[in-house]
Amino acid sequence: MRYFDFSIAATADQLAERAKVDLRDLDYDSPVGSVNQYMYRHLVNGVVFMAYREETSSVRAVFAFDERKSCYETAREHVAGILADVFGSSFTREEPAEITMKQFFDIGSEARRRGIGARFPYINRDWFMEFFGYFYDERNSVRFGFDEMIIPDEAPQVHDIYDGSFKKELCNIASHAGTVAGTANVVHYFLSVRGEKAARELVRVLGYSLLKAGRISGRRISVISNIDPEFYKHNNYLENVIANNSGGMVVIDLHNRFDTRSSEYVMAARRIVDLFRQYSGRCLFVSTYDINDTGFSYMVLPEIKKYAIPVLLREGSGDRGAAVSYLEQLIGGTAQASCASQAGEFMQSMPGNSFTQTAMYDALDRFEPWCINKNMLKAYDMDGGGDFMLDRDADAVSAYERLQKLIGLGSVKRQIDEVIASNLVARERKRRCGDACTLGNMHMVFGGNPGSAKTTVAELFAKIGKEKGLLKSGAFVRRGGMDLNGGCDAVRDAFTEASGGVLFIDEAYALATFTGVTTLIQEMETHRDDVIVILAGYNDDMKRFLNLNDGLASRIPNWIEFPDYTADELSEIFDYIVDS
Repeated sequence: MRYFDFSIAATADQLAERAKVDLRDLDYDSPVGSVNQYMYRHLVNGVVFMAYREETSSVRAVFAFDERKSCYETAREHVAGILADVFGSSFTREEPAEITMKQFFDIGSEARRRGIGARFPYINRDWFMEFFGYFYDERNSVRFGFDEMIIPDEAPQVHDIYDGSFKKELCNIASHAGTVAGTANVVHYFLSVRGEKAARELVRVLGYSLLKAGRISGRRISVISNIDPEFYKHNNYLENVIANNSGGMVVIDLHNRFDTRSSEYVMAARRIVDLFRQYSGRCLFVSTYDINDTGFSYMVLPEIKKYAIPVLLREGSGDRGAAVSYLEQLIGGTAQASCASQAGEFMQSMPGNSFTQTAMYDALDRFEPWCINKNMLKAYDMDGGGDFMLDRDADAVSAYERLQKLIGLGSVKRQIDEVIASNLVARERKRRCGDACTLGNMHMVFGGNPGSAKTTVAELFAKIGKEKGLLKSGAFVRRGGMDLNGGCDAVRDAFTEASGGVLFIDEAYALATFTGVTTLIQEMETHRDDVIVILAGYNDDMKRFLNLNDGLASRIPNWIEFPDYTADELSEIFDYIVDS
């Protein structure tokens, strides 16, 4: 459905005076309620009308239509025709404005409170009312977050800070405008970001380009987020949201819900893929995920890729000049707009030469107190940077570079290089020779004493694997050996959560049960191309552990020994900590 708000160029009394029917026969005390009743009886199936508020010289109203049965021009002319023929009135010169489904519902609630509401033919199914009650009734446990956006009328600015892939796709959409109008959507988008605000901005800009090019017909963007892994057990609310936005955009955020694990999303991911297959011809989908915390995206995106042409877009980053310009634009939309020219001065306290969009949104949040401090309190000792900029700096340096900068660990770094190089060669050989070549697994043992940086290196290795194309998600999942003694489910859940990344099992020799070890071996073989397992612990204990089972030892080709730090290295680490 698409929903539009507009004004009728007549007062309520004028509607009654001009009416060519006896409004007293329509069982409403007010002229506006009578108009609603008449329209309800005479509109074609799939078109909805409701006047909801009297104003000084006009009456506010809404109309909606089902895109599978009508189009904007036809629905508008149908409503305008009845208003003109029966009530001698017309639309004002102001063009109807598209609104969200929630706004439409709120307007209906307002009209009912005023005693002038009408029933909603066609769309007034139980789910429509239950859906909003589902969100407004605190007694219900909400299974996903739902929000809506309207694509702006004016062209949004394309900023220098945007990623090259994003700007290239905007040009590609414009250059093929009109060539796919009226056809099923075969191109859908994957958007990797660092924050929700940047994601929403990019979605709006993308939506404007798609609408202008005729790839979508509606301005409404439905945003699904905070998905509960068991949402599919509770009616078909998510499907109804998608089905109700035919011709528009549907954004699905694939972050894990708070306090849930990726392994809990297996069935939820299957349901989302099923909905995509069912509605991808009617809606344009954008799947978003956090580039540093991929959630359950790896369960969804490879499956979607089987049924559509995916275009991967990324949140952008830029140099200091691009970042200052971008921050000025962001400030221009706030109460501190008059101080936008101070963005460059504000950013002087922020280290680094590369800045992401999300970092600039974070900076925007800090700009207001800095601005008040500077222009009103006249104190200049505020730090406009802070910890969130340190996180940004860490992201700006590749994981491989961060590994190389670690103090000591020379032999470890050389062995990591050898593992990566040999696997890259094997993958290139397989690319050229096809199934005639098989990839060896990359499972490893990290042996060494506590404090020798095993966990740190393992986490960096997960990110390096993503950077080098060896891993698909770069996920890093940490378990203790004791955690996996719960049996098959505990081990399989760990592998599911680590899909496309690294499963790090610390003190692996604490995995003492026969079932746990057997399941670990099975899962290592099943996921040999998808999960790298790193077993960590004391050298002697790890050797005894592997000797317990020949199958386990045969599946781990790489043993990396972590030496203790020398006195000089410990001194260097101490100096680094002091200087930091």
